[in-house]
Order: sequence, then C-alpha cells, then structure tokens
Amino acid sequence: MKKLLIFLLLVPMAFAAWQSVAGVAIMISLGIVAAIYMVGKGFGINELQMMGKEEMFQLIATGILVVVLVSSDGLLNAISTSDAFSEGQPTMQTNAMAMLDNTIGEMGGILSTIQNNDRKNQVEGSKSSQCSIMGTGYSVSGCGGYSMLASPMSMAGGIVGFSIGELSAVHRLIQISNEYAFSLLLPLGIVLRTIKLTRGAGGLLIALGISLHIMLPAGIIFSEMLASSFAASPESAAYTGAAEDIDWDDYECNAGDTMPVTADKTENEENVIDVFNIMKSNIRKYMFQAMIRGTLGPVLALLLMAGSIKAISSAAGSEVDVSALSRFV
Repeated sequence: MKKLLIFLLLVPMAFAAWQSVAGVAIMISLGIVAAIYMVGKGFGINELQMMGKEEMFQLIATGILVVVLVSSDGLLNAISTSDAFSEGQPTMQTNAMAMLDNTIGEMGGILSTIQNNDRKNQVEGSKSSQCSIMGTGYSVSGCGGYSMLASPMSMAGGIVGFSIGELSAVHRLIQISNEYAFSLLLPLGIVLRTIKLTRGAGGLLIALGISLHIMLPAGIIFSEMLASSFAASPESAAYTGAAEDIDWDDYECNAGDTMPVTADKTENEENVIDVFNIMKSNIRKYMFQAMIRGTLGPVLALLLMAGSIKAISSAAGSEVDVSALSRFV
C-alpha cells in the first residue's frame, strides 16, 4: 500500500497540466478507498474491509486507463502535429481548430460569391420596359430569363450556410472540450468511479472526456487529410479551386435588346445561358467544399466521438472487463 501511494504521488509530478489533475483525482480516490478500509478495520466491519480491497483493484484499473490515455494522447499529438499534418500547431486540438478556421474562411468566401452573384442576378432579372398606348399599359420583361437562376443560387447559398454553421458548432465544441474535457470531466469521472454506486456515472464522464479531447479533433484531422489528399490528386481538378465570381459587366441586361446573337437566341438569352454555364462549372467546387469538408468531415468526427464514448464507457463504466480493455488498447 505504501509503495502504491508513493507511486501515485510521483506519477503526477512527471506530467503537466491535465495529467497532474488526473493524478490528483487518483489520489482523492485513493484517500476515499483508504478511508473505507480503515473505517471497516477500526469498527471490525468485514463488509467495509472487503469493499475497500475490491475498490483498490478498481482504482488500479483506473490508473492503468490513465496511463493508456497519456500514452495515446502523446502518440496522437506527435502524429497530428508533425510537418505532414500540421503547420506548427502545438497540440492536436489547436491543429484541428486551425483546420476548421481555414475551412470556415473558404466556405465564407464561397458564400460571399454566391451572395454577390445572386444579388446581381436579381437586379438583372428585375429589369423591364413599360409602355402605354391609348391608356392601356403593358410591360416587356426581356430580362426575365435571369429568374431561372434564383432557385439554384438560393439552394447553393442554403447548403453553404448550413455547412458554415456546422463547422462553427464543431469548432466551438472543440474549444470547450479543450478547456474542460480533461480538467473537469476526466478527474470528476475518476473520483466518481471510486465507489460502486457511482461507478457507471464516473465511467461515462471518463469516456466523454476522452472522446471530446482526443477522438473529436482526431476525426477532424482525419477527414481533412482525406479531403486534402483527394483535392491534390489530378482526378479532382474539376472539384478544386475557389469559386468563380461572375463578371457581371459582361452580362448586363437591356430589356429592349432583341437582336439575335445566334439563331433563335436574343442577346439577353445568350447572357443567361453563359451565366448558367459558369454556375454549372462551379457546382462541383461548391459541393466539394460544402458537402465533403463542411458536412461530411464534422459528421465523421462526431461519429468517431460517439463510437469512442460507447467503447470506453463499456470498459470503464462498471467493473473493468479485462477483455474489453484489451480490445480498446
């Protein structure tokens, strides 16, 4: 017991920040277990003595989980912050947030492009000519062809806006987890796991803290790696690059234009077709950014986090199943 106490005192000193907090939590748990055993010993209550001994084995198992966690966190940090995956970010969490900031910025540029094009499209589509003959008025909307672009632009703007919201939410979640996952949830889970009555809640908090701190940013980095690898391949040339802002000076509409540029096409109709073709060429770029990086990436990260919560809580939520623990490791 004394050797174990010395070991648990020295281990936290070897780490920093959250590792020390986890060490303090283990020390508190050790104090609780020791108090239970000493009360049972002092009053001759065999049940409390047996409980103290059983909880000591569970505390040792919790210590093993913490050691595995420290090793996993260090390994993942070393991989995710290497030159291949990072630009000088110190931790996996800051690396994931930097990637999200970059993606949000690119998505914001796409949304601004869509908004500018949609605004100009509405202006051009609203142009018309009016005439009155003998008190009877009528209007001619030679620019009405631009109205066909309103629906696809509105849909594209909605998809991109939703993606920005999703990316921002995940970014905020990583920020919160970086502050509280290992400084609050993990030590609280370790303490609650000490007693059998609260062991399930403690295991859940441990699993939640680990998943938020490690698996969520790891999922973002992994999905960004996949997207970047695909974007860099020659086969993805049609999907990459920034969205093209239409030069509306070349497509200004005059309601009275009727001179055909080509057979059966007025000048305005030709302009609308040109704008539509430009938008069509950008659709794949919009969808790659919005659906792959803006939607699929966060969804993949959240799925990894949810799967991790289930796997870790099953191992740490009750008496530790050695086989489940070995599968997790």
